Amino acid sequence: MAKRPDTAVIAAAIALLAGTAGGYAISELARTGHIADLEKEIVRLKESAQQPLPVDAPSDEEASAAIAKSGRSIRISECKPREAVPGVTCTGIITTTSSSFTGSAQPGVLSFARIDGAWAQIQ
Repeated sequence: MAKRPDTAVIAAAIALLAGTAGGYAISELARTGHIADLEKEIVRLKESAQQPLPVDAPSDEEASAAIAKSGRSIRISECKPREAVPGVTCTGIITTTSSSFTGSAQPGVLSFARIDGAWAQIQ
């Protein structure tokens, strides 16, 4: 009669294989969950990077006060940060408030910066 292998060795081998496979499956599930979390974070960061930062810009009244000495006022349509220097460049409708051209309006671009807490026109 042939001798049968020891059942304890077979049971141990089966348990080792089952444990290894189970550990791999659990590890893969954890890894998949972690990857999903990272992908969500990437999407969130991309969305927040695409939203423009709020620009510190003068209101129509503040900008008009800054250029009042020149006999003009402005109704701002858009302001963008200046590239190399502090301040903003604003586009809008500039209206003459004094001189023989009082009331004439035309589109224009002016630059402003906050100096000592007040907006001033800059070149």
